Order: sequence, then C-alpha cells, then structure tokens
Amino acid sequence: MLPPAGLQVKQHLGAALDWIERAAVAAGDGGISKGYDLLRHCWAPSYPETTGYTIPTLLNAAAALDRPELHVLALSLADYLLKAATEEGGVAHWASAKPVPVVFDTGQVMFGWLAAFGASGDERYLRAAVRAGDWLVSVQHPSGSWQDYQHLGVAKVIDTRVAWVLLELCRHTLCTHTRRDIYRRAAVRNLDWAKRQQDGDGWFRHCAFVEGEDPFTHTLAYTAEGLFESGRLLDEARYVDAGRLTADALLARQHPDGALASTYGSAWRETSASVCLTGNCQMSHLWMRFYGTSGNRTYYTAARKAVTFVARIQILSTRDPDIRGGIAGSHPIYGRYERFKYPNWATKFFVDALLALDMADSGNNLSSYYVG
Repeated sequence: MLPPAGLQVKQHLGAALDWIERAAVAAGDGGISKGYDLLRHCWAPSYPETTGYTIPTLLNAAAALDRPELHVLALSLADYLLKAATEEGGVAHWASAKPVPVVFDTGQVMFGWLAAFGASGDERYLRAAVRAGDWLVSVQHPSGSWQDYQHLGVAKVIDTRVAWVLLELCRHTLCTHTRRDIYRRAAVRNLDWAKRQQDGDGWFRHCAFVEGEDPFTHTLAYTAEGLFESGRLLDEARYVDAGRLTADALLARQHPDGALASTYGSAWRETSASVCLTGNCQMSHLWMRFYGTSGNRTYYTAARKAVTFVARIQILSTRDPDIRGGIAGSHPIYGRYERFKYPNWATKFFVDALLALDMADSGNNLSSYYVG
C-alpha cells in the first residue's frame, strides 16, 4: 500500500540530493556509485556514464536551492571524468586496465563536461568534450547509427541523446566552423536514422538494450527526449514532432495513479506488471518540457502525477542511509528494471523532474537550466 498522494517538493528534493551525495562518498574514487544493491547490501563502483549527466542536475540544484556544496561536488565529478577518458577521447562503461569507449556513455559524460565548463569557464572540460565529439563522429556508421562501440553490441535509438549533445557542443566557440558543421551533420544523420525506426504510433524499434526485447519506458523516454531537444536546437519541427508522438502515446497510457508500465511492446502493448521508476521520472521531466514550450496544461498534469507517484515510493523515514531518499529501479522493488537496486540515475531523473515542476510552479524560466 502506497502512502496518500501528496507532493512536498523541497522535502523530496532535499532527501534525493542527500542520497546522491552519499552515493558519491560511497564510490570512494571521485565518481558516483552506480547505486546500492539491496540484496548484497553494498554499493557498486563509480559509473562514469551517469556520473556525467548528473553534473548538470547538481549544478541546477545548487543554483535553485542555494546549496553551493553541490556546485563543488559537480566540478569534482567533472575532474574525475577527465581522468576516466580513454586514449580515443571517449568514456568506457566501466573502469578497467584496457578501457574500451562506449558511444552512449561518452555522449552522456559530454553533458557533464559542457555543464562544468559553463559553470566554471575551465577550458579543460570543453577540450575534453571536443575530443570526445571528434571520436564519436569518427566511429559513426554511414547509416547514421552507431553500430560499433555499443554496450552489449546493439545499435540503439537512445543515441538520439548523443546527437543532442553533439548539437550542444556546436554552440561553443572553441569549435571551429568546420567542426560545428561536422557535428551538426553527424547529429542529423543519427536523428534521421532514429526517425526511420519509429512506428506511426510513436513506438520505436531498436530501443531495447537487448535485440528482440521490449523497450523499457526508460529507453523510450531517452529517445523521445533526444529527438525533442535536438529539434529545438536545430529548429526542425520534424524531430520535435517525433518526440511529441512518443510523449503523447505514453501520456495516453498513463495509469490513473500516475504510473507507466515498465515495458511496452509494439502497438504499445504493456508487457510488464511493474513500473520502471526511472522512466516515470524521465517522462515527467519531458512532459514539463512540452508544457514549457506549448503551455498545454495536460502535460503539466501528467508530469505532476508521474513524479508524485515516484515520490510516494521514495523512503524518507528509514534510518538506513543507503536507501533513505534514493529511488529504486522498479516498483515493486522486485520488478524487471534494476531489480532490488537503487540506481543513481533514477534519483538523478527524479531530481530533474522535481526541479522542473518547482520552477514552473514558481513562475521561473525552465530554459535557464544546464541541460543533460
């Protein structure tokens, strides 16, 4: 039984951010632990990919909540990621003696470096992002997808978030005109490839981590977000509309309590009984982005319901610091996504959703935030 519906934004935000700080301490090497394993009662090692895109979240929270220690933490994470870069300029899935860079992971770390550069002016971060961008372009397949250097060896439409960060990189002056054109063309090739994988009802093929499996709400949200944000940067309605098609399809399938199914098969068949809490948070944030650009209150209502559902599951009263304030992978906890775990990115996206909602309720401009 869940507690009664209600959303005390500042209380939930504070607890979630405290958990992220504890995850950074638990990692012990300068990054953020992948998360807490409830069955093994231990924290995982640092996870470079999600450490990267948590940097803009921490910088946003530092400014919105007047918590300067989060700003300090964010820049220290960016420094850690400089050391995590491979010889090619990319970022590996895990630290190892011979790290092999991964496309998606590299793109998500670039969000962190770009946000750190924006917050500090330290060009080390921008140079690292440029080097990573050059590597991404060099390994892109002619189809527009990235087929090599993929986690689990599968090309995925979630790489629209890689296209998005290449477009963000184009906005920085260290990039020459030629470089900006190269990044832009690589991004457009990927976005066009991803659009070709979208069915007429908004569902995506090649959206799962494993070929042939049904995609999680998490990966569907990744893909829609990448298309929407890229379309905004390019001023191209076809990409914005592709992202909206998926966002609207999920909105139409939101349960009365605010939850979304963990996985969806083709034609939007619900194929799991559990909830992927990460995907719920991501969709809340994306619906807030659509609300911010359209003023359509339907998006706001759906976003608030989605994040309120997750807030009701967040545990605030326990004395166990390993789970207090964190967001589990699934509800119930034994569900399909990150079973019996508290992944750091679930809490990151929860914070993003709450910050967007709080800014909208306060009448502030959502576009002033660091992206990622």
